[in-house]
Amino acid sequence: MNCKICQHESNFIFEKDILLKYPVKYYQCTNCGFLQTDKVFWLKEAYENAITSLDIGILNRNEFLKKEVSNIIDICFPEAEIFLDFAGGYGLFVRSMRDKGYDYFRQDYFCENIFAKHFDLDDISETRFDIVSAFEVFEHLDEPLEEIEKISKYSENIIFSTDLVPSDNKEIENWIYIAHETGQHIAFYTEKSLQIIAKKLGKNYYRKGNLHVFTNKIFTPNQIDSALEDQSKKRYLFGLIKKTPKKLKKKKESYQHRDYLKIKEILKRNSEL
Repeated sequence: MNCKICQHESNFIFEKDILLKYPVKYYQCTNCGFLQTDKVFWLKEAYENAITSLDIGILNRNEFLKKEVSNIIDICFPEAEIFLDFAGGYGLFVRSMRDKGYDYFRQDYFCENIFAKHFDLDDISETRFDIVSAFEVFEHLDEPLEEIEKISKYSENIIFSTDLVPSDNKEIENWIYIAHETGQHIAFYTEKSLQIIAKKLGKNYYRKGNLHVFTNKIFTPNQIDSALEDQSKKRYLFGLIKKTPKKLKKKKESYQHRDYLKIKEILKRNSEL
């Protein structure tokens, strides 16, 4: 089997029972370390529930992302004004970010929008955004290169999350991120494989823990803004020390009240139809 990322040979390393009933082989690339399954046939069954009952970390993950992603936007993309959360699930992250003052919208083909109704991709005319985010998405992609390229059509800047394959091969078979019980995780990345994808997209790649960025921007130490005198307020991102730009000292205004008024007007118009 050839690697879906770099086309080098991938070797069989273990087998798991997907959805607790289908024996499926897993293969790892000898070059970039990307981990993939046999040919996928079980996704329709796996997505009978878009968000699985095993995803008990969804609330904690949202709190983490709300804090970390707003920092990344403020420090590295201070000019960004409009955002899209790709495969945004229930809309919890979008609602949270709008409450913080970020003009975020949601897209998801498989999941009902519960928390960010009226702020879907279909509700606006924009097709390009300053940033597109994709959290816990890449591991679901059957054809990663093609599908990540589609995501990149929304923006030249992608902020995404995915856990990296353990460096110790003995840990991989029992790695919790495999999540074979649910069958939705079918692609697993190393830092090298993500670097290769970025290069194929013509992007630069940066990483902070399990958060990753593909961007045309180049982040260098000399971008440190001298506006902040207080050294305790330095932010550490991508291995570089960066300071909050001076113009961002003013707190963002939440969209919560504006969205409330907008939704009231939408409901009123709908009732008159």
